[in-house]
Amino acid sequence: MFDEYTYDRAWSCYKRGQIKQAIELIKQVLAEDPTDAESHGFLALCLLQEKRIYAAEYEVQLALNENTEIPFFYIILAQINTLKNKPKNALELCDEALRLNPEDVEALLLKADIYTLLENDTKVLNCINEAAVIEPNNIEIKLAFGHFYLNKGKLDKALFHAQDAIRQNPQSVDCNILMGKLKLKGGDIKEALNLAKYAIIQNPDSEQALKLFSDIKTRENWFLGLWWRFNSKMSTLSGTKASIVLISMFLFFNLLSQILEDLGFVSLAKFFTYGWLIIVLYSWVGLPLYKKKLNEELSKFRFNDDY
Repeated sequence: MFDEYTYDRAWSCYKRGQIKQAIELIKQVLAEDPTDAESHGFLALCLLQEKRIYAAEYEVQLALNENTEIPFFYIILAQINTLKNKPKNALELCDEALRLNPEDVEALLLKADIYTLLENDTKVLNCINEAAVIEPNNIEIKLAFGHFYLNKGKLDKALFHAQDAIRQNPQSVDCNILMGKLKLKGGDIKEALNLAKYAIIQNPDSEQALKLFSDIKTRENWFLGLWWRFNSKMSTLSGTKASIVLISMFLFFNLLSQILEDLGFVSLAKFFTYGWLIIVLYSWVGLPLYKKKLNEELSKFRFNDDY
């Protein structure tokens, strides 16, 4: 018999970010009714949050074996295929969810995420706009717009959507993270830090909140600050454009070094040659230093009684 009370408790835990507790509760439901499709689908969702991809895939397949008409199952499977770097399969699964429910906003937003990975900005915006027509007040859609424009470096447009979202739900972790990213981009370090701390307090396991906190601390560090600014700027470019920038920098340094050497400025030529190597080394050591800084700052933050 289906245990509705335990099932509802599991959902409550999930919404609060208590994924492990949700998993244990939904397992209790499945112990009573092993054939319940929705419970298998929900367990798959929880396992996906825990990055247990193959376990999640197994559970969602069990759900589909019981019921093939629930769009949510295809969305979960699409997320799994996205993580497995199978974007074509993921898009097909989203389309199957939309066939079952043409107004499934979650499927449209997931398609937007997949097209973001594929660097197809036109289709990203088309998906978000289509979702906005269906549910204009959906906060997830406002956040999708905000992140899209933030990634494109269009901070004014991103801020418009972030403000709209945070007015709708000031306590939302995702809204505070987006606003924190914008404040950091705009140079308001203090406000960005306040927003990051608030988001972590609301959900200590939020990867995006922890990343924002780390970015802020990296930005404040004189040595890593330049590395962060460079990587932040490069992240707004497509993979092709970023590659062109790096190749152009390499060619510029080498060409300048060769010209200076031909003109007899051997020492200066060596300076630019070594300058390029320093930039490469700086980029190479930046990431491990970034991670070290993250761990240091998080340990201080989590055990600081003031927060």
